[in-house]
Amino acid sequence: MILNVFYHLYFYYMQENVTCTKLLIMPNQLYHHIVKLVPAFEKEVEKVLTYFEKRSFPKDYILIKEGNMVDEFYFVLKGCLQIYFTDHSGSKNTIHFAIENWWVTEYNAFLGAPAAHFTIAALEETEVLVIKKEKFNEMLLDFPFMAIYFNKIHMRAYGAALQKQKTYAVTSKKDFHYYFCTHYPDLVKRFPDDVFASYIGISTEELSILNENFRS
Repeated sequence: MILNVFYHLYFYYMQENVTCTKLLIMPNQLYHHIVKLVPAFEKEVEKVLTYFEKRSFPKDYILIKEGNMVDEFYFVLKGCLQIYFTDHSGSKNTIHFAIENWWVTEYNAFLGAPAAHFTIAALEETEVLVIKKEKFNEMLLDFPFMAIYFNKIHMRAYGAALQKQKTYAVTSKKDFHYYFCTHYPDLVKRFPDDVFASYIGISTEELSILNENFRS
């Protein structure tokens, strides 16, 4: 099956408060993103975008809910998404984020697992391009170069995820906080304290202390 190209790689229809429009004009963001990775196929890229719709979500809107089926794949045009799971105590555990020009979905469920293991929610007002699973398969059949495009994206993402896991495994919480704040300062500013604390694996009180030490 076409979707198996992603199987070993890391990483409801329109509802209330969600706007959805047919994509009639090529958004520069995705156009340039595709052309940058597969430049030989630039002339075909505009046709690819006819498979997508543009949607807008308010802050805190849940795009994918843990336990539900998944048939959508998102390219973030604007905003920030949080990927998390809920543990037995009901606490949210943040594992990843998606910002502008990133692709995101609940991959296992999108590939055929019966239900999502993670929730994806908007931390900010967010705009995305969305493609349905059926359309995604059609797109890969009609434009095989898009499989190359996605393969490059997900191989890079997998490499970055491994590096993040290595950094997380060999450093203290304090050092990981310093590493993240040093390398991604603009991104950290977009995170609520409870979300960033969850991502690091500490309490908000501990985060407050680390933030004070970092600024001093």
